[in-house]
This record gives sequence, C-alpha cells and structure tokens, in this order.
Amino acid sequence: MEKKKLLITINTKGKVVSLQAPKGRRLQGLLDDAEIDFSYPCGGLGRCGKCKVRFISGAPTPNSLDKSFLTDKELQDGVRLLCRCVLDCDAEIDLGDYGNIEEEIEVSKPTPKTNPQRRLKRDEIVSWGICIDIGTTTLEAMLVGVNADKKREIFEVVSGVNHQRRYGADVISRIAAAGEGHAEDLQKCIQNDLAEMICGLTRGNEVPKLDYICIEGNTTMLHLLRGYDISGLGEYPYNTVSLEAERISAEELFDLTDRKDIIEVLSGTKVILVPGISAFVGADIVSGLFSIDITHHEYSLLFLDLGTNGEMAFWDGEKLFVTSTAVGPVFEAGGISCGTAAIPGAISRVNIEMDGEDPQVKVETIRDKEPIGICGTGVLEAVSELVRNKIVDETGLLTDKYFEDGFPLTGGEKPVRITQSDIRAVQLGKAALIAAQKELLQGRKPKFVEVSGGYGIGFMPDKIRHLGLFLTDEKYVRPAANAALAGCFYLLVDFLEDPKKGEKSLEELSEMATSAQVVELVNKQGFAENYVESMNFDI
Repeated sequence: MEKKKLLITINTKGKVVSLQAPKGRRLQGLLDDAEIDFSYPCGGLGRCGKCKVRFISGAPTPNSLDKSFLTDKELQDGVRLLCRCVLDCDAEIDLGDYGNIEEEIEVSKPTPKTNPQRRLKRDEIVSWGICIDIGTTTLEAMLVGVNADKKREIFEVVSGVNHQRRYGADVISRIAAAGEGHAEDLQKCIQNDLAEMICGLTRGNEVPKLDYICIEGNTTMLHLLRGYDISGLGEYPYNTVSLEAERISAEELFDLTDRKDIIEVLSGTKVILVPGISAFVGADIVSGLFSIDITHHEYSLLFLDLGTNGEMAFWDGEKLFVTSTAVGPVFEAGGISCGTAAIPGAISRVNIEMDGEDPQVKVETIRDKEPIGICGTGVLEAVSELVRNKIVDETGLLTDKYFEDGFPLTGGEKPVRITQSDIRAVQLGKAALIAAQKELLQGRKPKFVEVSGGYGIGFMPDKIRHLGLFLTDEKYVRPAANAALAGCFYLLVDFLEDPKKGEKSLEELSEMATSAQVVELVNKQGFAENYVESMNFDI
C-alpha cells in the first residue's frame, strides 16, 4: 500500500504552489523537481547559511546547521535553511521573505553619455548585433546597430541573473556541481538565460535578423556554455579544453528546437567567443584589456578585476603579465551576511560620521529603493568607513559594542548589518589581492590602476582607501566600470562595420592572449608571506 504523501504549500513570487512529497524528502530536491528557482550561494553544501525560508506551519525540528546560522528568534519564527531541510509533515512555506530575491531582467536605455552620436532610425540599420557578458552572478547584453555609413547605435541594454547560481555562487561550486552530474543542467541554464535576453532585445526592437553575437566571460562560464568538460578546472594544474577564439553559428550554440521565438532572428547569425589566457584569466579579462587598449600604452598600467578570482594584468610598456588569485565572492557581496547582487534596494554607498560616541550612518541604495541588502560597493565602503572611524581596528576587530551582533547600517526589524565575519571576509579577500599584486609587480610601480568587476556601481577610490586594496595611491586608481562588456562591444562593432575589420581585431585579441606571461602563485613562498602581512587595514 502506497504511503500517504505530505502536502507542501509553497508561497513564491505572489503565487501559491501545492506539491506532494514523501516523508523525509529534502526541500531542495522538491523545489528543483518543481522547477522553482532559488539561490544556493554555496551550492547547497550548508556552508553559508543564506538560503533561508520561513515555515508558516509544519517547521521541522532545527538541525545543527540551522542552530549555527540562525538566531533564536528566527528559529522560533519558523526560519530554516532550505538546502538542509528535511520535510516530516504537511507544511506551508514562504520563499519570499528570506534570501530569495529574484532579480528580474532589467532594461536601461542608453544615455547621451554612453551614446554621443545622433539617434539612428531602425530602418537605417544594415547590420545588427548583440554583445554579451556572462558573469558568474549577473548577465549583461547590449543590442547594437550599424548603418550604411558605419555609424553605430546602442539601442538597448539588458541585465539579468545568471540562473546557474542555484548550483552555487562561485565557479568552484559550479565545477563541483558539474562533477556531480549537473553539467548538462548548467549548460541548459545559461543557454536559456541568453536566449531569453536575445528574445527580449530583438523582439522589443523589431530586429529582423542578427548578423553577429559576441560573447565573453570567465573560462568556467564559457566552458559551461559550450558544454566542455570542466573537471580539469577544479584541480591543479587546472587544465582547460579550449582557450582559443571560436567562430560558430547560433545553431551550434543554442538548442533552438523549442525556441521558435528566436529561430528566424538567429538564422545565419555568426557567434564569436572571445579567447582566454588560462583557466582563471579568461575571455572577460582579455576583453577588458582590449577595451582599455592596454598593450598600446607607452606607460605601465595595472588592470584589476574585483571578482571571485581577483584576475589582474600588468603591462610594463613592453610585455603583458597576468595572474589570478582566489579572493572569494566578497567583492560582489557573496558570502556577506546581508549581501545581495547590485539590484534595486541594494545599499551601494555608505557614509559614517561620529557624533560624540554615536555613529551617524547615511546609506544610498540602487534606484533609491528601500534597503534589502548590501552590494559589493556598499560592503567595501562600509568596512572602510568603520575602519576610518575606529569602530574596526587595524586587525579587523569590531569594538565590543558591535562584536556579537554586528554594526547596523539600517534600522527596523531586519536591519542590514556588517558582522565580524563579514569584515574577516573582506580582510581575506584584500590580503589575497595585495599578495597577488606584489607577486605580479615584483617591486615595479604602475602609473595607473584600472579597476573593473561586478561589485555593483562604480566605486570611489577615496571612499575605500582605508581597506588598502591597492599598492598605488588612490588618486592613480581609475574605475573601469564593466570593461569586459565594453571590449566585447568594440569587437562587435568592428564585425558589424566590416567582417575583415572584425577578424583583424579578433586576431589582435588572440595574439594578446597567447603572448601574455602567466605568473603562477601556487606554492609561492613569497605569496604566503605577503598574504599574512597584508591582513591588517590602513588606519
């Protein structure tokens, strides 16, 4: 006789979904089978404590991980960690209140600053293209048109979530997920995300046909997109399947069987994948270096990408040197207790001034929405301000008043806080970044530092000076926004204007990638020593 199944009611995104499950079923597996999206920053391994859900009824007994990550009040309110949750009775669960902030694809029109040329009419366009940045956390795509006079126009920019995040917030988690049998799922996930963005851009702008799509991303992201084996990326010596530029058709890249909405627009479309340098210095870095024209400068220049892997490149005026170090996702607010992507409501600016012994906090959020969390720039500014005001000492310790519960940036029942563990995460990331810079530069001083990354909105170097992220005075540090997408845009325009011009630029990118000298940090004694020495903040 078949056992009676549990009735599980899920409240998500304003909808109510009723599911059946056998007793003892894990909630994560149930949601995956029902194709209900949820973010698992650590890949569902129970290491981050961020996949919180609230049981309105039927909450299971808290397990050891629940007790480690959740407060007594949260436990009393029925909050549990989704990835570790085992269902033992009928239950009603709310996914909306805790941690499952679903960033919808957002559209932003180009401004005169990003598009100084006159507006072109759609019927003037003779060639259409899309450039795409595949980030570990977010995706961005830009629709570009070129007319017969080779004048270009950015018609629309869209950004959205990389839904591979359900398998983990960083590349290491996704490499592990692929090894556990989810490689095809990861590939389909990114293919679907890109197809949705392409559909939205072309349909919304009445584009009849795309001529070119140019794509860049880190090595893991492009391997997953192409369906390559990524097992070699997870362990030394970090072998790749391919780092070369690729020229393929849209039909080769996408499974268009069920995508009748974009079959016609992608008919005959050529896809260009930007080349990479190594397993952890990928096509996104090559594209970023192309955008700042790094190898054509007579002066020295350091390029930093503040992402999970802390990629960097140094041009000494004659040769290009690159390296990468694991800094964790902290610069994108990953692993931060109240961290979130750079979405509306994310705290992006922080200012703290002392009124006697009382700190006065002012925050700014993206699009001036109510605070829901804190993105990368907010984290960096918050910790720097805490150090500046001596609420955090040079060793990274919060004062006794805030040590246990963290420093509140906002009020209310669910304040956004910077905790002691958040500060430690920033320290670890900063130490790795500085140690890698020292190994790469070997005592040489770059004239300028260009900084890119997915940390949110452009940071202000003087606002984070107390973190000590750079070996150069902050007045020589310049934000480079999304340099990776910018480089991809320049490549796309070259192809749209003249395929021969595009091929020449792609050859330049490939030559830059193959000529770069990779500085290995593995087992370097100097790196380990510099790492320890770089932990402290600048007071």
